[in-house]
Amino acid sequence: MIWLASGLYMVVMNLDFIHGDHLVRNMSDTISSGYEPRITFSDVLAGHPDANEIVLTNWIGKPFYRIYSPAGAHLVNAETGNEQSPLGEADAISVARYHYARSGDVSAATLLENDAEAPSEIQSRKLPLWKIDFSDAGSTSFYISPDDGSLITRRHTYWRVFDFAWMLHIMDYKERADVNNNLLRIAAGLGLSLSILGLWLLWFSFKRRQGDR
Repeated sequence: MIWLASGLYMVVMNLDFIHGDHLVRNMSDTISSGYEPRITFSDVLAGHPDANEIVLTNWIGKPFYRIYSPAGAHLVNAETGNEQSPLGEADAISVARYHYARSGDVSAATLLENDAEAPSEIQSRKLPLWKIDFSDAGSTSFYISPDDGSLITRRHTYWRVFDFAWMLHIMDYKERADVNNNLLRIAAGLGLSLSILGLWLLWFSFKRRQGDR
């Protein structure tokens, strides 16, 4: 019954809703085609010679460079050349508010720096991350990278219920990822065996009644 109920919840709920698409805006903001940054790509590369990727992007309505290198990610203002990362609490809240599509207020901001304090809902995402909580009906949380200032993921009550249902359904109670574990194999095999046995008993019951007549 638990397996059926958890499966029913997962197929009834809209995946776009579960992913929190309705909570997010401004994710496709781009730089205007005619924009010329005061700080050029050459300037950025001179300051970060080990960079393997440099992207000019719109960060909360302003032109910034996202720079990726073996040492990590950086966020640099395309007009001043000032480095914005790692983000402090105020900047992380600004990113969350910029992308948040609802009207709830920020209720808490927490910098997650190690696995011991990180909730399981971020799964295998790399730390550190800012967790920005909103006081809305869905207990929404946005996770912001302090390095490149991007919105990494979002979570809300229905996603958390979905994740719990997924755990019950695949019977992986630790990582919630292994859909090929022994417990699931045994349960699936037992369920199939009982179903076949039930069909046979139903057929046998009808056959026996017909014989009694």
